[in-house]
Amino acid sequence: MTQSAMKMNGGNAKAASRGGQQQQRPANTPSDVVANTASEAKDRGVYASFKRAVSPYVQNNTHAVVYGIIGFVAAALILIVGFWPTVLLAVFAAVGVVIGRYRDGDRATREQMRNLLDRFN
Repeated sequence: MTQSAMKMNGGNAKAASRGGQQQQRPANTPSDVVANTASEAKDRGVYASFKRAVSPYVQNNTHAVVYGIIGFVAAALILIVGFWPTVLLAVFAAVGVVIGRYRDGDRATREQMRNLLDRFN
């Protein structure tokens, strides 16, 4: 145990451990989350402790995480294959989603396709 942790516990080493495991502090600050995750990494492995630390953020900010990943993938594609190939890939993916929704029997998609085709007739 570090000296600062011993000072926080009044120098009592037994207060910091329970059954050989280090007691976790309430996660009030980001450094507490990191300290708790680091102590768990010894027992469970890095992936499990990272998942446990990140899981509450993902559950509370699902859209931010999903759109962040989409943005990252789009930026990587633009940097790797270029802008227009990425746009073409996005258009094909969108057309594939529309065709899939149509084939699944989504009424709103069928109605929109019917309206679109009526404009051309």
